[in-house]
Amino acid sequence: MRISVIICTRNRVSALLQCLGSINLAARNAALRDAEIVVVDNGSSDDTSPAVRAWGLESYLPVVLEYEARPGLAIARNRGIGAARGDFFVMVDDDCNLKEDYFVELLRLCSDTDELVLRGGRVELGNLQDLPLTIKTETAAKRWHLGIASARTENLGNCFFGCNFLMSRAVYTRLGSFDENLGAGSPIPSCEDADYIFRAYEAGMALEYVPELVVFHHHGRRTAAEARKLLQNYVVGSGALYTKHFFKCPSLCMQAKWDLRGAIREVFSRKNLFLPEYSFSYIDKMNCYARGVALYLYTITKNSWQKVRQ
Repeated sequence: MRISVIICTRNRVSALLQCLGSINLAARNAALRDAEIVVVDNGSSDDTSPAVRAWGLESYLPVVLEYEARPGLAIARNRGIGAARGDFFVMVDDDCNLKEDYFVELLRLCSDTDELVLRGGRVELGNLQDLPLTIKTETAAKRWHLGIASARTENLGNCFFGCNFLMSRAVYTRLGSFDENLGAGSPIPSCEDADYIFRAYEAGMALEYVPELVVFHHHGRRTAAEARKLLQNYVVGSGALYTKHFFKCPSLCMQAKWDLRGAIREVFSRKNLFLPEYSFSYIDKMNCYARGVALYLYTITKNSWQKVRQ
């Protein structure tokens, strides 16, 4: 089995080089040779591409560099997978570092089954001075599936995150490309990873959280304003996501219903019952959902009109 580690990056050359170093270290620890690193430079204006070329000359694993001028994380992910030659894809954000035993655990995991499964790993905080955001620290493995109606009781958009995302080529072939209308760098600023999770669930694939596969996220957000902006982007993306999937699988959109109940309680209590430390309430969530719905409807209408004109 050949592994392709795919990293999409934009103007983060310093963080990227640390990420690449952690991949090489983890590969050495596993004596992993049948692997490659695919870096997608998503229109950087710094020296990302030359730095990657120089770093690749000394790399333990071969490095493939792709340049994608069109902005958007989903676009960059699709470009990276298109260039990858592996049978198995590991997607890691450029501000994450792999734990030293990452590939030891991955090789053990992949030897267990040929089942079509979409997986995600644990995400720990890389710097304790950063706010506890965009992390997933549960230590127990978990599994979700359409057959047991998992979405009726849990928000599957949070079962694991795109900064530590794993799939076989067979899964990608079955599900197809990431939705390029979603994700950082697009008008809808998040949720290309959650959309892929939803699509896997709708297709009857298992979703699996694997806590042994650990990355450390150095996201750098340390103020309430930065946290609030991030949360707004996530919830706007969720509004678009729920609009896309509501008619196909309404149970995937239960989080909006639960948040509406929270917003009603806030109206009567006149208190922020969600995240007062970041000045982000359930009512704020409902407003962001509405923006996401409008953005998604505008985007698909615009795309459909452009296709007609062509």
